[in-house]
Amino acid sequence: MFESRFICICGLPGIGSVGKIAAEFLATSLQCSSIKPFFSSHFPPQVMVSEGLAALMHSELMRPREKENLLILSGDAQPLDVPGMHELAGEILEAVKEQGVTDVITLAAYVGETEDEVLGAATDPDCAAALTENNISLLKSGAIGGLNGLLAGLAPRYGLRGICLLATTSGSEPVDIAAAGRLLAAIKELLNLELDLTVLSPFAEEQEIEAPSEIDMNYR
Repeated sequence: MFESRFICICGLPGIGSVGKIAAEFLATSLQCSSIKPFFSSHFPPQVMVSEGLAALMHSELMRPREKENLLILSGDAQPLDVPGMHELAGEILEAVKEQGVTDVITLAAYVGETEDEVLGAATDPDCAAALTENNISLLKSGAIGGLNGLLAGLAPRYGLRGICLLATTSGSEPVDIAAAGRLLAAIKELLNLELDLTVLSPFAEEQEIEAPSEIDMNYR
């Protein structure tokens, strides 16, 4: 169903950095180059430093080297307030629409009791059906917070289809590489991508995900 579509995969910081790790793995594996940065006065008031060089926090839209119908979006942070999130989401969706994108797939985390490794939600019945056909169970209820939820939810307002994939995580780890690996495995099958996920194998061994004492209804 997605072979003829132009997809933008978005993964931004959230619970366990799951979406961000997955998006950055894709950007590296697919040899992406930056095509557009996004800055916001609603980002945390700090700069990111690497090897002595300081840079403003930003999100970055990237294009794979050999994939004409795919874009990747990642970033340093999410805006600190609701108006900032809506503003940045609008800028991103307008930009990807101008690039010709038809579908936005966001990557996030799910904290709650479930036997599924990856859950999904979509803004239209056809996309939801495509997820179930690819053995991705649908999220029955709840809320997907932050930009990872807004980018998918606002997509129809820009004439795009929105999908969110959520990997299960305990929510207790600041970085959950195993959960990111589960998202990547789902994306690999869904979009028929050539990805070598063996580097994640040490983290992807079966692990017990502890159920939280209180279920977080804002999955992200």
